[in-house]
Amino acid sequence: MRAFAIIVVFALTLFVVGAANAQVPFFGVYFDQWNSVEALPPAPASNPCPGFNIPGYLWISLVNSNAFVNGVEFAVSYPPEIIWMADLDIQPVTVGNTPGGFSMGWALPQNGFFNVPVCRVLFLWNCQCCLRPDVPIVVVPHPVTGALGYTDFPTYTYHPAVGLTSLICASVPAEETTWGQVKSLYGE
Repeated sequence: MRAFAIIVVFALTLFVVGAANAQVPFFGVYFDQWNSVEALPPAPASNPCPGFNIPGYLWISLVNSNAFVNGVEFAVSYPPEIIWMADLDIQPVTVGNTPGGFSMGWALPQNGFFNVPVCRVLFLWNCQCCLRPDVPIVVVPHPVTGALGYTDFPTYTYHPAVGLTSLICASVPAEETTWGQVKSLYGE
């Protein structure tokens, strides 16, 4: 009986470890370079819509690929509040741009067991204040090939990824409440 219990515990441990490693690869658009380095979920812009023609940067990263990466393909749907200017820090083997469809390969494979910085985007703000809430910047499939993913090294296998949404002018949902209702949450 004890041997059976040990086998069950071992099998459950393998199942939990396997489930924890089954992370979905995604492309994220970040307003902060350090969030893209740490591979945190994209956070809203800290100072959205500061004025017209004020430059800003976005960082695009591939996260959770868990393989050596040698190529990526995607596009980014920018809202009217952002005017795309250029993709920076890209490789020599790059075809297209982020708004029209972006395909890029690296001469040396990138370590996808950590996040993979893909490019930095230079843009101009095209808004003075937040006129509408939750303005999305979305990573979408390449408009020509339909691909949203990456290829690994050394097998050059294509792997699909998910494109995340970042927000400008993010709204924080709130509802009216009383102090008594807040206190009741904590049992006081």
